[in-house]
Amino acid sequence: MRASPSTSPQHHPDARLLTSGDWRDLEPGRCDLVVSVLYDRIIGRALIDATTKMVNCHPGRLPQYREARPVNWALCNGEHLHGATLHLINEGVDTGPILGEVTFSIWPATDEVRDVWHRTMRHARLLLSDTLPRLDEITPRRQDEALAVTHYSRDNHRLGDRSDWTRATSTGGT
Repeated sequence: MRASPSTSPQHHPDARLLTSGDWRDLEPGRCDLVVSVLYDRIIGRALIDATTKMVNCHPGRLPQYREARPVNWALCNGEHLHGATLHLINEGVDTGPILGEVTFSIWPATDEVRDVWHRTMRHARLLLSDTLPRLDEITPRRQDEALAVTHYSRDNHRLGDRSDWTRATSTGGT
């Protein structure tokens, strides 16, 4: 829903970009496609119901890393794979059917959160550029609820040395 105002109009001259960060500033019924990237608020049912297609690019693997700080949690959990997921937006948080995903290796013993975050952003850009032109050809697949884990912000204190960009800043440099 947010985009860089300086570059996006050149590449997508017909797109209307929302820079306020508030989904209520979109006009329900006037959007054929809404693409949410790194949007940290819950989108209201009124917009979901009035939009032809609404997708979210999530910086983690779904359904295993729903909601907050998926990179931090993947490293905290000692995962060796991470990824980004493009999914349809529904009334849940990161629960919509999956349209596409990409996974890549991570190394929890040596990777810092910032390292995996930057890799995630590179892969997410490719996922978006490869998937968005094909949206009408893709059959969404339901998420496997048996694998679903939601990481709430209230649990961030459990991230330990993975709570910030680096272990040093997470632990106060000690």
